[in-house]
Amino acid sequence: MYQKILLAFDGSPDGREALVQAENLALACGATVHLLAIIDPSESMLIVEAMSFIPDNQRFVVQAVLDEGVKRLRRAGCTATGELQYGKPAEQIILSATDINADLIVVGHRDQGTLARWLNGSVGGSILHQPPCSVLVAVKSEQRASNVTPFQQPKARSKG
Repeated sequence: MYQKILLAFDGSPDGREALVQAENLALACGATVHLLAIIDPSESMLIVEAMSFIPDNQRFVVQAVLDEGVKRLRRAGCTATGELQYGKPAEQIILSATDINADLIVVGHRDQGTLARWLNGSVGGSILHQPPCSVLVAVKSEQRASNVTPFQQPKARSKG
C-alpha cells in the first residue's frame, strides 16, 4: 500500500496526533516516514537595519522537535528520516512529497474558527489544490470520537 509517507510535523498537539497516525500506518504497511518541519521565514523573520534573519533559537527548537519525532518513530520500529526546510508550508510539503516520491502526505488538523481559517488559510486545504499523492488530515481522537455517528442496529423483523 504506502511505502513512503511524508509527515508535516511541527510538534503541536495536532502534529503529534498526525505523528501517531503516521506511525500506525507505517507499521501496518512497512512504510518509511519522512518528517518535514518547516520554518516560514515570512512569519519568523526579524528585520534589523534592513537585514532579515531567522533567530537561531527558533531553528534550534524546531530541529529539536523534529529530532524527537524521528526518535519516537524509530523507537516504535519505523524507518524514519527528518528534514528542516524554509518557506511557505504548503509549497514545501508539495515539493518534498514530489522529491521523495511520497505515496501519502499526513498533516495535522488545527481546529480554527471559520474567520481564522479564512484569514490564515489552511495548509491541508492548500495542499489539496495540487496534491502529488494522497493526503491524510489527522484529526485528534477526541474530535474523531465526537464526530462519529454510531451505526443504527437494524430492527428485527417480526414473523407474523
